[in-house]
Amino acid sequence: MAQLTLTNIEKSYGETKVLHGINLDVTSGEFVVFVGPSGCGKSTLLRMIAGLESITGGEMQVDGQRFNEVPPAKRGVAMVFQNYALYPHMTVYRNMSYGLKIAKNPPTEIDRKVRAAADMLQLTPFLDRRPGQLSGGQRQRVAIGRAVVRDPRLFLFDEPLSNLDAALRVATRVEIARLKEAMSQTTMIYVTHDQTEAMTMADRIVVMNGGRIEQVGSPLDLYHHPANRFVAGFIGSPAMNFLKPDSVRTSWPPSSELIGVRPEHLTLTPSGFEALVSATATLCERLGEVTITHLTLPDGQPVIAKLPGGASVERGDLLDLSADPSNLHFFDKSGQALAAP
Repeated sequence: MAQLTLTNIEKSYGETKVLHGINLDVTSGEFVVFVGPSGCGKSTLLRMIAGLESITGGEMQVDGQRFNEVPPAKRGVAMVFQNYALYPHMTVYRNMSYGLKIAKNPPTEIDRKVRAAADMLQLTPFLDRRPGQLSGGQRQRVAIGRAVVRDPRLFLFDEPLSNLDAALRVATRVEIARLKEAMSQTTMIYVTHDQTEAMTMADRIVVMNGGRIEQVGSPLDLYHHPANRFVAGFIGSPAMNFLKPDSVRTSWPPSSELIGVRPEHLTLTPSGFEALVSATATLCERLGEVTITHLTLPDGQPVIAKLPGGASVERGDLLDLSADPSNLHFFDKSGQALAAP
C-alpha cells in the first residue's frame, strides 16, 4: 500500500512550462485515472511519479517520505507501457521473471510469483511461448504480469490499450478490472485519453488540460456535476451539446452564456408539450439499440440527440426535443458551471 501526495508539482523544459502547480492526493489502494487530450501533461506527470522525468518544482511524497530525488529503481514502482517493451527472444516465463532474477530473488520465490501472476492473467498456457507467437492482447497481459510479480507499491499504466483494436481493448480492460480487484491494496494510476476507459475503471478521475487539473472526482460526479465547460465536454460520448440561451425555451441564470445538455438526455417531445429546442435532422446513425441523430438549429448550431433505436426519424425531419430541467447545465462567460435556476 502507498499513499501518494503531489504538492505544487511543476515541470519545465527550458523556458517551456508543461505542468503548472499540480496538487493531488491518491490514497492507498485507490485506482486513479488521468484523462485529457493529447499534450495535456498526463503522461509527463506519470513519468515524474515513476522517476523517469525530473521534478522542476514542488514536492512528491509517498507515505510521507519525499521522493523527488529517489532513483526509479528504489521507488517500488512498476510501470506498464503502451508498446509492451517485451524481450522478443525470451519466453513469456522469462520475460515475467527477468526483473526478479536481476534483483536476485530465490528461484523458488520467482517461480511462485510468476505462476501466480500467470494464473491471475490467464497466461499459464503461454508461458513457454515467445512474444511473437502471441496476440496483442496477450502481449499486453504479459507486460502487466511482469509488473505484477514485482509486488509494487505503485502500479502505473501509460495508455496500455492504445495499440489494441476495439475488441481487444474491451477484453483487456476487463482483465485490468479483475487485476484491480485481486490487488485491492495496491495503489494504481492509469493514463488514457479514452474517457470510456476512465469511466469504467476509475475510483476517481483526474481531468487535465493544458498542464493543469480541471477537476477531480468519481466518474459519476464528473458526469453529473462538471465544474466547467471543458470537463462537461470531455466526459461523455457523444459529447455534451452547448447551446446559446436565446435558442432554448427554458429559464436560465442571468449570467449564463451557454446551456449544456447531453445527447442521451434529449427526447422527442410528446404532442401538446413545449419543446426545449426544434432542430432539423441532418444525419441518422442507426446503431441498433440507439440512433445517434445529428441536427441543426435554425441559427445553425449543431445538436446531437441519442434517441431509441426504433425512433422514426429521417434526414430532413424537423424534430421537437425536450430534456428534464434537472439534466441541464449552465456555464458563465469563463466556462465555469453555474447553479441551475
